[in-house]
Amino acid sequence: MNAFWQMVAANLKMTVRNRVALFWNLAFPLIFILLFGFLFSGDEVEIKVGIVGADQSPTTSQVVEAMKATDGFSVETGEEQAELDRLKDGDRSVVVVFRPADSNGQIPTDVFWDSSSPQTGQVALSAVQSFLAQAGEPDPSSRPIAVSVHSVVSTDLDYIDFLVPGILAMTIMNSGILGLASAFVSYREKGILRRIKATPFPLSSFIGARIVSQLVIAVVQAVILVAVGMAVVGLKINGNLIYALVMVIIGSLAFLAIGFVVASFARNQEAADSLANAIAFPMLFLAGVFFPTDAAPAVLQPIIKLMPLRYLADGLRNVMVLNKSLPAQWLNISVLVFTAVVGFLLAMKLFRWESNAV
Repeated sequence: MNAFWQMVAANLKMTVRNRVALFWNLAFPLIFILLFGFLFSGDEVEIKVGIVGADQSPTTSQVVEAMKATDGFSVETGEEQAELDRLKDGDRSVVVVFRPADSNGQIPTDVFWDSSSPQTGQVALSAVQSFLAQAGEPDPSSRPIAVSVHSVVSTDLDYIDFLVPGILAMTIMNSGILGLASAFVSYREKGILRRIKATPFPLSSFIGARIVSQLVIAVVQAVILVAVGMAVVGLKINGNLIYALVMVIIGSLAFLAIGFVVASFARNQEAADSLANAIAFPMLFLAGVFFPTDAAPAVLQPIIKLMPLRYLADGLRNVMVLNKSLPAQWLNISVLVFTAVVGFLLAMKLFRWESNAV
């Protein structure tokens, strides 16, 4: 067991001393977080208003038309439950529900606003209330509107809250696929694996030490990226970091398994790098690291659903910033565990210890 931990320490030292690996595994994702964080930190606020019951009276119709004619407002009409669902999903800033007039001629009106982003939500609420307060003033015969305000907490994410978990997932993928595959093929080409095979130290322990060291590195990466995201670009952690740690470990195992499969097929380091990039590159842009996968064309959706990175990124976002439970991530976890199991089984069957093996 002493030899095993010494091998883990040796792997960690080799990683720390590899400046190229440090750049791609840590500095590169940090640059992404800082760049995108500052680029998208000053977005203009668009007030998205959902209207229910706009045809209750000339007064309500007048209010809706005035909102539609105002710059900065995006007004949509619909059914109450559908509009409230859109508010909870972050697709609306405010939902205005006009009820039938009561016996006094007043129009009871419920205004629901998104309190998960207090600054933006308050601006949207104040703007809508000003329209409702002025309704009927030009025409004294118009019936007044009685307003009741209700707050709703949406599950919408600021872009930086969406981005950082995605960058973390990308970093885990790169370490597992690109880093491990290239390293093991290099060990094979240099005869390191053959020499280890001739020692009393079991090859299984050597692989286990490499896996443990990669998991340690993944956890350190996660801590650094999340800390920088919170301190510099305003990442908000609303969820359970222990759950996030579990997702990091499961995701790392999945992509390490893919890295072992790549190392099994590749005959030299150039082939390993090419094959690893062929697997990782499409996931980088299609698996929801930078933008939601819902925006992708329908023809790409079946392909996106096959990408493990999509499930790791979604799982991290859910437990880190959306405060969802770990059991609720059963689909994301199941896909990652399935990937890890299948990958390691394939690697055990196909892995070649010597460069001249067929």
